[in-house]
Amino acid sequence: MNVDRRDYLAGLVATAMAVMDHLDMPEYFSRFSNRIFGDRWKTGLLVLKEFLDVSYEDLVKILPSMRGVLEAGGAPRIPHKDTLRKFSGRLPEGFLDRIIGETARLLCGSDVIAAVDSTGFSESNASKHFVKRLKFFGTEDQVVRDFAKATFVADVKSLAVISCDVADSHSSDFRRFAPALELAKGTGVRISKVLADKGYDAEYIHESARTILGADVETVIPVRVQEPKSRKSAHENYPSGWYRSRMFLDFDFSTYVLRSLVETVNSMVKRKMGEIVFGKTLASMAREIKLACIAHNVRLLIDSGLVRI
Repeated sequence: MNVDRRDYLAGLVATAMAVMDHLDMPEYFSRFSNRIFGDRWKTGLLVLKEFLDVSYEDLVKILPSMRGVLEAGGAPRIPHKDTLRKFSGRLPEGFLDRIIGETARLLCGSDVIAAVDSTGFSESNASKHFVKRLKFFGTEDQVVRDFAKATFVADVKSLAVISCDVADSHSSDFRRFAPALELAKGTGVRISKVLADKGYDAEYIHESARTILGADVETVIPVRVQEPKSRKSAHENYPSGWYRSRMFLDFDFSTYVLRSLVETVNSMVKRKMGEIVFGKTLASMAREIKLACIAHNVRLLIDSGLVRI
């Protein structure tokens, strides 16, 4: 696509559309579409919405001033806000995961060292002072909504999001580890090492990683060991399980220090694209977060020079 090299936002939309073209995504998902606006372009607008951290209404208001974005889609007119909102709800299941995986595959090399971590996206934009006053009156639960938990699998070298699993706040980190790795496996990115913090210290976590990614994958997860109350009870705190014992006796700290880079990815996504989700259902919140991950990866593609605009 020919876009102005100085038009970063048009390049963002054009890159997202090019990734979908590479995945052989259909131009129209439904045969009943009126074919006024291409579905790839509308998906690119949803990515742009998360990149700018604006509402559907605000995006439509500023679209007339984005000449390059309009030329990228070849649209005859500006779409209505409800057109984009309803299209977001009709996105096929797994469609956004495929785009995240493709952008990650372009950014990651071979023998990727991946880090896993969970972070929360607030469902309310209430200020801390407002929440504090609600707690004082005991009405916090009725006014302030919960948060959505996203589990990222990120490449520590390129800082790309390889996969993103979204669940409600009541889901434990343990339960979301395997689904996140399953999504990462589907991208085709070859992961050689998996890093995680003490919150994922469990023997079956090590076993799940090898079951999903292959027996040759390495896991680096520190062991939670409590100080013994006496010398006699010291053996009781020795970690159980073959993999946990191995972590306890020969822990690769030089590799584990790279795990903190997944925190950098969490911060980049939440600072650049916003840490608040406005969806009313878990599915709509998951779409918002995954679109933000796509915007993050596309931004890395452009900034790294792998994609020229």
